[in-house]
Amino acid sequence: IFHLLPPSPDPNTRAPGMEPGDLRYSTFLGGGSVDQGLANAVDGSGNAYVTGITASSNFPTTPGAFDPSANFWYDAFVAKLNPSGASLVYATFLGGNNRDFGWAIAVDSSASAYLSGHTCSNDFPATPGALDTSANGEGDAFVAMLEPTGSRLNYATYLGGSTYDAGEGIALDESGSAYVTGFTGSGDFPATPGAFDTSSSGNDAFAAKLNPGGSALDYDTF
Repeated sequence: IFHLLPPSPDPNTRAPGMEPGDLRYSTFLGGGSVDQGLANAVDGSGNAYVTGITASSNFPTTPGAFDPSANFWYDAFVAKLNPSGASLVYATFLGGNNRDFGWAIAVDSSASAYLSGHTCSNDFPATPGALDTSANGEGDAFVAMLEPTGSRLNYATYLGGSTYDAGEGIALDESGSAYVTGFTGSGDFPATPGAFDTSSSGNDAFAAKLNPGGSALDYDTF
């Protein structure tokens, strides 16, 4: 993970490439096996949020984090670094008894992190009252909201049908609704009545909007 100073707005004073003074910080993040950061976000205070995949049972989780222990040989992870990059505010595993991947992250004004990705786990930590608390097929997309200290999931839900689905992008609005896009191969992906396209064409993109509590779809379309 690294943080660069923004370039000079004047092209006549901007040196080509990265200058030594441009690097605010640079750090490794991982354990004894394969670790990969796949998406990041930054909040208004300059804290950096990272999600991705880890095969390291000794990934540096923090005391009090939601899940300090590895669940399978590939878990998703979520980490928050302070603005100087000198310490972890929190770091947690996120997954179940099979492969899990964190593909996308966004942060709201309260510093809650919203994640989307792909899970093959039938015990992914979906929360009571969430949109879909049961695995559906070969692998589902998931959407999760992690509260600001990283100690608890405000919600986590499966999103998918009977074959392969993955969440690959996420964005938020001011009300806390989450907008998710990705890939679905499921003909029974839960498109909502009246949505733009309620029928699968084979292997499709999808666009979904979840309400702020993660308990219902405002819309979902192929």
